[in-house]
Amino acid sequence: MLDKTATSAPTLTLGDLRVTCHSDGHLLIPASFFPDADPLEKKKVTPHTRFGANTWLIETGERTILVDAGSGDWLKARYPQTGLLGWQGEDLTEKRGRVTDIIITHMHADHIGGLSAGGTSLFPNAELHVQAAEWDYWTDEALINSVAEDRKPLVGLIQALARPIESQVTLHSGEKDLGGGVLLFPAPGHTPGHQAVHLSSGSKEVYLLADVVVSDALQFANPEAVYALETDPELAAATRKFLFERLAFERTPFAATHLNETGFGCLKKQTGGFRFEAL
Repeated sequence: MLDKTATSAPTLTLGDLRVTCHSDGHLLIPASFFPDADPLEKKKVTPHTRFGANTWLIETGERTILVDAGSGDWLKARYPQTGLLGWQGEDLTEKRGRVTDIIITHMHADHIGGLSAGGTSLFPNAELHVQAAEWDYWTDEALINSVAEDRKPLVGLIQALARPIESQVTLHSGEKDLGGGVLLFPAPGHTPGHQAVHLSSGSKEVYLLADVVVSDALQFANPEAVYALETDPELAAATRKFLFERLAFERTPFAATHLNETGFGCLKKQTGGFRFEAL
């Protein structure tokens, strides 16, 4: 549960901001989900390679902001080591009530499954921030009939998870300054309205990249490595390369959802790609 991990979770303090990384567990994703990786690259993703499931809690003094909420119980049948945050627990009712804002980086189930249970929002006092392109894409009733057969369960689940939170959603288009050093910005490709977060206070800053990178084993060394669930693989790769170049040049710390490292690090440029160095 969240309370048990809070004291040991990786935390960065940026002036008036405090951001803590909380793990929702991990997933095991097969190498086949990276279809254009060469045989040597695919060997880096074995049946036992863990993909993180990280979320973040931002405290500004006046606001408590959650960035994604994990998967709840929705993915346990396929990924039993997910949903470990346990936001649906009755012992977290008070903590959930203190959350003022939730940034939804995108609407895959491992990011929004923890927002509701039993058809009811778990965070009744929170404003949910979503890119309009993301919300409009996934909640389009015609979508489920336009995707491949193997994607229909994914779309159906996302649409079911969207219903209990709809009244709390605020839609944004492009960059959105939430105040207090919290900036949302589009990072599209993984999904149509995928967004990332830039935090700053004084001279300090950090990025929360969500699913800009899915495989730390493959995509740092080769940013063009495609992930099967990306809605626009070429755009996702372009976004990844652009942000990696910036992070490596600036040496700005960042975190990402599926890094096996539950915490923060920096990128260093190397031949053909980049290398992650944990803080």
